[in-house]
Amino acid sequence: MLSSKAAVALRQTVMGTFDPETRWRDPLLSMLPRIPDPERDRIVLCMDELLFPLCGPDDILYTRCRIDDALLDYFAKLGVSFHHRSVVDLSSPEAEEALRAEHFASCVFKLASRDGIPGVNADKPYRLQPYAVTEEAHEYARNVIFTNPLPDLSVVKRVNSKLYHHRLLEDMGLRTYGTPAMSAEDVEQYGTELLRKGALLIKDPFGVSGKGNLLIENPSLLKRIVSYLRKQEEAGSQTLLLLEPLLPKAADFSSQWLLEPDGSRQLISVQRMINRQQNYGGSVTAEAAFVSFLEQKEYFTMLEAALHELFLDGYFGYVCFDSMMLKDGELVPIVEINARMSMGLINAHLDRLLAGWSLKGWLTFLSVALPDAFRFEQLLQALEAEQLLFTPQRPSGIMPLSSGTLTVNGGPGRRSAANPKGRLYMSVIGQTEAAREEALERLKQVLHDLSVKVFH
Repeated sequence: MLSSKAAVALRQTVMGTFDPETRWRDPLLSMLPRIPDPERDRIVLCMDELLFPLCGPDDILYTRCRIDDALLDYFAKLGVSFHHRSVVDLSSPEAEEALRAEHFASCVFKLASRDGIPGVNADKPYRLQPYAVTEEAHEYARNVIFTNPLPDLSVVKRVNSKLYHHRLLEDMGLRTYGTPAMSAEDVEQYGTELLRKGALLIKDPFGVSGKGNLLIENPSLLKRIVSYLRKQEEAGSQTLLLLEPLLPKAADFSSQWLLEPDGSRQLISVQRMINRQQNYGGSVTAEAAFVSFLEQKEYFTMLEAALHELFLDGYFGYVCFDSMMLKDGELVPIVEINARMSMGLINAHLDRLLAGWSLKGWLTFLSVALPDAFRFEQLLQALEAEQLLFTPQRPSGIMPLSSGTLTVNGGPGRRSAANPKGRLYMSVIGQTEAAREEALERLKQVLHDLSVKVFH
C-alpha cells in the first residue's frame, strides 16, 4: 500500500548520532585513506540538533550539546516548540573539559544513559525515533519504556551496506553499475578495466557523503590505493569495496519513505539534491512536474518493490533512496539505500512548517572559520539588523537550524585553535530560486562583516 499521508502523530523521543555508518562498519575491514579531522568530527556530532523539525510541542529532543538559548528563542517566535534535553552546555565553564573527554564522541544513546538523563515517564507512553538504529539505541530502548519496537541491528547493518543494494538490484532484474571487490587484487583488476573507459569511484560499503568514497582518475592513484589496501590485508584486515564508473549524471535526487512493521509504506517526499563534488551540499523539495515525470518512468513502482524486499529481509523504519538521472535521460533508481533518517527527510519536515506561509526552503550549509570569542547570538542579531533573518512577515530570508555545528570548535571561555571551523546549517527561504540565491549571497556579506570566513 502506497500512501502520501503522514503517520498519525504520537508523542516521540527523537535523538541519534549522525554518521552511524562508522558504528555499523566491521572494524576488521580495510579502509580507504582519510585525513583525520577532529574539528569536522565534532561538527558532525552536533548535527543531531537538526532533528528538531521532526518534533512537535509534546515531543522530546535529546541532543549531545544544548541548543543555544538565542536559537531556541528564535524557534519559539516561529511557533516551533519541543522539550529539549542535552548532555553538554557549550556556554558553561565545564564545556571545555566535556569536549575533551574521551566519551564525548560516544553514541548519544550511550551518553544519555551514562550522564543520567532521565528516561521517559512510564505513565506517558513515547515512541523512540532514532536518527539511525545502532547497538547503543537498542541498549537504551531496553532500559527505557517505549511503545514501538526497533528492527534487529544485524538487519540494519545488512541493508545499509552498499553491497546489499548492489545484490538487491541484481535480484530485481535492474541494471547494476558496480563491481564488488573482495581483495586488493580485485581492486587492481577491476579498477584497471574501468579506468580504460574513464574515471571510477571506489566506495566503502559504509561510506557516506564523501567519506569513504574515493574518486580515481588515473592509474598511478589506483596503484597507490592498491598498495595501501595490501598493507592492511597483510596486517589481518579484509577488503570489501564496491567499484563503480563515474556516471555522467544530470541530476541527483532522493525519495524518503516510512516502512511500517506490517510492510505498509508511506512516501514522504522527493528531494532534489545539490552535491559539492562527492559531498552532500543541500536539499530542496522537488517540484510537482518532476514527481510526475518520475511516475511516468515507474520510479515509485520500482522503489515499492525494493521496499518490499527490505521488509522481507526484516527491516522497518525510515528509508532514503539516493537516485540519479543521467545526461542521456537514463534513470538510476537506486544509487544508495540509507535505512535511517536523512537530510532530505529533515528538509521535508521544514517545508511542512514553511507551507503554512506558502514558502519552501533550501536546506544547505556553509563551512566557515570563526573569529575569537564568537557568540551564536551575534549571528542572529546581525541577520535581524539586515532584515535577513526569516520571519513569517518576510517572503525570503535565512532560518539558522543549529548552533552547536557552528560553535562547537570555538566560543567564549573555550581554548581552541585560531579561527576554529564550524558549519552554519540553514534553510534558505524564498518564493523562487532566484530569491533564495539572493538571500544566500546577502548572508555571505553578513558573515564577512562579522569576520567569519566562508570556505568555497
